[in-house]
Amino acid sequence: MADAVNTEARERLQELVQRSHPSEKLRYSTLLLALHTLFGIHCGMLLALFFRPVQRAANIDELVRNALGADISTGPAQHSSMVQ
Repeated sequence: MADAVNTEARERLQELVQRSHPSEKLRYSTLLLALHTLFGIHCGMLLALFFRPVQRAANIDELVRNALGADISTGPAQHSSMVQ
């Protein structure tokens, strides 16, 4: 049953991506890879980052820093090794 639901969800996602972005042939596979990495993220962090009410205009760097409890003030080149 779970396999059937999983297959159905993937097929619908693929159809949506093909309709929305027909010229981007690798978009679906890239999306699947990105979605797979989300399974390693604690749902509480995603809730805090994306679904908490923002009281003021917020800087995305500040929101991510607060959600991760990390210092992201360094440049992107230093973070590329952390992402890999």
